[in-house]
Amino acid sequence: MSSLTLRNILRRIFVHNFSMKFIAAVLTLALYIWVSEDRETVVASFAPVRIVVPDNLVLVSDPLDRVKVTIRGRWSDVNRFDPSQLEPIRLDLTRADSDSIVTITPNMVRVPPGLRVVALEPSSMYVELERESQRVVPIIPQTTGEPQANYVVEGIRVNPARVAIRGPQSRLERINSVQTEPVDVSNRNESFDRNIQLRVEDGLVRVDYDRRIRVNVEIGSELDTRTLEDIPVTGVNTSLQVDISPATTSVTVRGPRALVNRLNADVVRAEIDLSDEDRRPPGTFSKEVQIQNLPQDVEQVQVYPDRFRVVTSER
Repeated sequence: MSSLTLRNILRRIFVHNFSMKFIAAVLTLALYIWVSEDRETVVASFAPVRIVVPDNLVLVSDPLDRVKVTIRGRWSDVNRFDPSQLEPIRLDLTRADSDSIVTITPNMVRVPPGLRVVALEPSSMYVELERESQRVVPIIPQTTGEPQANYVVEGIRVNPARVAIRGPQSRLERINSVQTEPVDVSNRNESFDRNIQLRVEDGLVRVDYDRRIRVNVEIGSELDTRTLEDIPVTGVNTSLQVDISPATTSVTVRGPRALVNRLNADVVRAEIDLSDEDRRPPGTFSKEVQIQNLPQDVEQVQVYPDRFRVVTSER
């Protein structure tokens, strides 16, 4: 074979359709690298835990909510796997003792073909089971805020007044009552009703009542009573000389505590209206006293004495 012929052959092999041959070579090299590098690798994720507790029993030990799962497989298989899609690990405590250790094994975790579970953390859970009991306790209403000035919470009624709770016997023995969620009485000046829920601080104890609790809050005036002594009695609406016996009286009033405490006795007046007697000849009369200048919202409860001997005469 001549050198010219050999040269033509080599030229056709390496130069003819060079771009296509170059692309093919690159793809071949990439495929080789991908296949040679598809080695085993590991990935870690968390699987949720679903615990099955037998009827009439309560898990009183701390439950697991998730387990760290380490998975091994070829890189290509691991790359196609989404660790966040791990199904829950089911722990069935139906046959577990009341005080025992439950083992978590790799076969409890479902993974795609080609992958395998190589580690679990933790790999066990401490189990303490206790029989569920019931107890009836009173409901204690709670309030927040303050009513309007001069008003107070006079009482709170709850319906029902008692409720059944369920849970582990050891926990129920510590609970003597359950509280309502706070009822806001801020700026209230009249009674009102509310439907509310109960609050149980222990997560293992539940209220065996599926309806809302009705609360009636009674709002009333913050009243106080006070007696004003020795209020001078005066005759009004007359031009006659007047002699009144006795000369003073006592007045008992009731109203909002702040108003009653601030009430100045010198402002309160005890008056006898003598307009009719002013048109009559001078004489002796029995007259009833009238109390004047009491503040609004302060009421007169009693006046003693309330009738007086009045003697009129010419000036």
